[in-house]
Amino acid sequence: MSRADAGDTVDLSVVVPVYNNAATLGELIDRLLATLDPLPFSFELVFVDDGSGDASWSVLRARAEGDPRVRPFALKRNYGSQSAICAGFDLVRGKRTVCLDADLENFPEDIPALLAALDRGYELACGVREMRKSPLWRRLPSALFNAFVRRQIGTTVRDIGCGMRAMDSRVVHGLASEGEKRRLITPLLLKRARSVVEVPIRHRPSGAPSHSFLTLLGIAFDFYLLTARRPFLVAGVVAGAGFASGLGLLVAAALGAGGAALALAGLVLSVGGLLGGLLAMLGEYMQRTYQLGQGLPFYELRPPEPEASAEEAGLRGGPGVAR
Repeated sequence: MSRADAGDTVDLSVVVPVYNNAATLGELIDRLLATLDPLPFSFELVFVDDGSGDASWSVLRARAEGDPRVRPFALKRNYGSQSAICAGFDLVRGKRTVCLDADLENFPEDIPALLAALDRGYELACGVREMRKSPLWRRLPSALFNAFVRRQIGTTVRDIGCGMRAMDSRVVHGLASEGEKRRLITPLLLKRARSVVEVPIRHRPSGAPSHSFLTLLGIAFDFYLLTARRPFLVAGVVAGAGFASGLGLLVAAALGAGGAALALAGLVLSVGGLLGGLLAMLGEYMQRTYQLGQGLPFYELRPPEPEASAEEAGLRGGPGVAR
């Protein structure tokens, strides 16, 4: 689905990616409405269900039935939070957009502070968890990832992993043209915005971490491949290190420091290090080129469910299907 026509625009869109958040959605929606209702502008709440396995979709449909400002959408399967956020950005109708997580780690009551930063002329207001309460074993991988991304894109934003941010419509319009770069939405937004400010927000840990260390490592690798100007340089360094190590073993074996096993290990290490790194990097680029050339979708929305008749709803023992 595409963005709504200009005649359907609202002042503010709130985008919330959802994945197995049935337990928190009711409270989140109530707090969002309580925060935004007193403000003097129109708004919509865009929820994107990222293939949840719990009752999240049922909760969203029920709330949308009673309030047209709640707009739920569902992806066909679990694509990941970045894809769900991108889907929400493609569907918003607001002149401004706020994004936050559905697990109540972010406080909806902090939205006015982010919007106040936009009123001061900034295009992107990023939440920063000044008093983050997560344990060290969760903060350390996030800190390493933040440092890596800051170095790559040259930003001073400290809390890149924070999911709560507000932005002007110009920042989110036309994101589809960025292609694969949308896999890493926050660095992309930082590069698209002409002026960025950090706004202190509150934080409450939700329990299980949203990203494991291996997940962050994979995201960092994706980010490097999508943004680095000379990615083959690193592969060349790895290949050179493997070749040098293998050559050292071969020299040691030739000088009598080891037998045939050491020589074989040196040969395998030198050849494998040289070819393995280069082929792995080249294969990754070929795969991405193939996906872009085939026009494979970044995400797919599940088609709308048909409207249930009163008789069908009665046979199922419940209300009709929400739009």
